[in-house]
Amino acid sequence: MADNNFGDTTKDDVTKSGRKNGGSASDIDVGTGPGASASTGDTSTSDSAPTGTFAKVKAQAAGLVDEAAEVARNAATQGKDKAADALGGLSKLAEDAAKAVDDRLGGNYGDYARRASTSVSDFATALQGKDVDAIIADTKAFVRKSPVVAIGAAAAVGFLLTRLVKIGSSDREV
Repeated sequence: MADNNFGDTTKDDVTKSGRKNGGSASDIDVGTGPGASASTGDTSTSDSAPTGTFAKVKAQAAGLVDEAAEVARNAATQGKDKAADALGGLSKLAEDAAKAVDDRLGGNYGDYARRASTSVSDFATALQGKDVDAIIADTKAFVRKSPVVAIGAAAAVGFLLTRLVKIGSSDREV
């Protein structure tokens, strides 16, 4: 092994100390003093990943991260599908209401309701056709472009959800 003078360390010294070309920091011999031979990494000559405890924990953590991402993606996809279905139902409800508005208030007001119904229906169709990753990318772009509008929308949604939860909890208490 090389002396502890890092400025004088050569490529050969690094290779001799247990680090392979292109290896990671866990491949380095981390002995406790001159002549020590304790090593935490793989000192074999193969180019495979280290097989020490650190590498096993790292591999398990990577597996758990991938699994959690897949579960989150599935939950987001299910939520997206439910939201699109709910928006489709809301669109049909608005279309039916437009007919009643025509009868009571006149055609102009019914047209407003029909346009709202069409907009909601178009949004539901677009939501259903997009992948979750595309929706996330679009949302990030919107927030970067209009942060004030995004904060206002988040506050409004939070307020509405709070009201719905309060209404739901008061119905259960009766």
